[in-house]
Amino acid sequence: MSNKVTKAELAVFKKDTENIKEYSNGEITVFWKADACIHSANCLMGLPSVFNTKKRPWINMTGANTREIIKTVDTCPSRALTYLKSTTFRLRNSKKHKKSTGKFARVQILKNGPAVVSGNFILRDSNKKKIRINSEVAAICRCGGSKKKPFCDGSHLELGFKD
Repeated sequence: MSNKVTKAELAVFKKDTENIKEYSNGEITVFWKADACIHSANCLMGLPSVFNTKKRPWINMTGANTREIIKTVDTCPSRALTYLKSTTFRLRNSKKHKKSTGKFARVQILKNGPAVVSGNFILRDSNKKKIRINSEVAAICRCGGSKKKPFCDGSHLELGFKD
């Protein structure tokens, strides 16, 4: 089962911003329709680092990689959770995947959150050793509280980081 957003659903989502919440990590946007939720708790049990009703916001898009988030969202039986891939993002090993020909990296500073790096880039540690990443996008910690440095682990939410 795929909970990928259809064009018709997306049009409805754009009109109903009061009842449909969206959360993004730069690679995908997850939409949540509270009215459709049947509380199966598949998301909470499947990926508690992302879906946690005791925190605000309850969906932490930096808590896991995009592939894991998609896999968990696809288990939502009511489609209260759906997702839309960014037009610039494709999962690795996808048949449609084409090597990026861009010369530059793109860095987006998220309000009160990490720096999201995408495009043509290499991450290196302080010893100039390459840091292996499993995605074409990386969320880099800006608050200093991450336990997965240099990557964001959502600590900025607990610390109350503001920029």
